[in-house]
Formats: sequence, structure tokens, C-alpha cells
Amino acid sequence: MAEPRFSIGDAVRFGWTTATANLALFLMAMVIVVMITAFPVLFDSALVAFVSWVLSMVVTLGIMRMGLRFVDGERGELADLFANIPLIVSYLIASIIVAIVATIGFLLLIIPGIYLALRLQFYCWSIIDKEIGPLGSVEHSWTITRGSAWQLFLFAIVLFFINILGLLALGVGLLVTIPLSLVAFAHVYRSLAGSTGS
Repeated sequence: MAEPRFSIGDAVRFGWTTATANLALFLMAMVIVVMITAFPVLFDSALVAFVSWVLSMVVTLGIMRMGLRFVDGERGELADLFANIPLIVSYLIASIIVAIVATIGFLLLIIPGIYLALRLQFYCWSIIDKEIGPLGSVEHSWTITRGSAWQLFLFAIVLFFINILGLLALGVGLLVTIPLSLVAFAHVYRSLAGSTGS
């Protein structure tokens, strides 16, 4: 069996340390996300709903960028939340491509769908990190995850149960486990990209 190219334990520990040390920053980021997603509820307008949808994608990518900065030894900032506007089109197209591929896999059999989803899940991280186009990001994710599907599956299970524990803690625990999971994903991405030189 090939040697694992990332450590689940290291990723989770780094996620925990980073999330707890920067909890105020992540809480502010989550408040911004909630406010943006609440706009369509407060204002019954198709335009407001569309703007909210676009901004939610921008902020989601921004939180991921914060995670990468922490992994790189830098300090994440709220300004990162809106630093990815030029990448939205690439993100949208890549998301559609991945959704189609994964759906085809799920229609064939469940296992191929899970496998494809695991292999292609880092396309968004690739867009943020490399600022590459949709096809390039999908290809990059496929390249860096080669031989790591089983370990990525175990990683997903670990994060699932961590967030279940956060939910059981009256839901308050999610304020820690969600940023923990995000930073842990950033850590895994960096480990995989670094091990392949991509």
C-alpha cells in the first residue's frame, strides 16, 4: 500500500489549533455569511436573491482563502472574504463540471460517484490557490488526489463525526467545528499539492 500523502491527525490538530486561536475572526466571517444569506428573506426581490447568491459564493471562497493563508503561516483577514470576485466565473463553471461528472458517477453506481467526488473536491481550492481556469482546476484536483481516495474518504468521515459532536453541543460547537473543518481541508490540500509538486 502506498504511503499516505497527508496525515488526518495533523490536519485535524492544525484545524483545531487555528480555529480556537482565531475564533473571533471566524465568528465574524460566519456572521457576514448569515447576513448575506438572510437578504433574500428580508427583501422579496429576484435581484436581491441573485446578488446574495453571488456574494455568498464570493465569501465562501474568501473563507477558504483565509484557511490557506493560515496553513501558509500567514494571518487570515476579513478582507480575504471579498478578494475572489474575479474568480467567480471560473468557480461557477468548474462547479457545474464537477456536479455533472459526480452525478453521472452516482447514476452509474453510488461508489463511482463517491470516488469522483473525492477526487475532484479540491477544484475550488485550486482556483483560489493557482488562479487557474475551470478545466485546469478540475485537472489539478484529479492530479493531486491520485492514490489518496481512500484516505480522503476516511478524512471526510472523521470531519463528519467532529461536526456531529459540534451539533450535539447545542449547536454551539459548530462555531468551532466548521472553521476547524475548513482549515483542516486547507491543510490537506496543501499536503497533497506539495507532495505532487503541483
